[in-house]
Amino acid sequence: MEAIAAIVAGVVFVALVIIFVSRQIPGSTEGSRAGGLVQLSHLKCEKCGGEFDYAWVPFGSFTAIRLGPSRYFACPICNKRSVFDIWDTRVDPKTHHCDIQIGPS
Repeated sequence: MEAIAAIVAGVVFVALVIIFVSRQIPGSTEGSRAGGLVQLSHLKCEKCGGEFDYAWVPFGSFTAIRLGPSRYFACPICNKRSVFDIWDTRVDPKTHHCDIQIGPS
């Protein structure tokens, strides 16, 4: 049991270090989304048709279930859970703008 707690603590520590370091990258601006570590996807809910942006970190998530290039989470508009393809819907944050955004900033 102590080994599992140590592993969980290690994973949380590494995630926090990655988030901290990504915010300290030189040349990082508001439009670059933490120097390129945080990705941005423009998603459309299949249940309500609402569109929103989802900011995410590759290979990690505290708020969604990872399913390869997709994530399973609740739509911020209708609050119904769906699978969203976040990999193929990535957008450039410098040229893309959407009013509704969820995920790390």
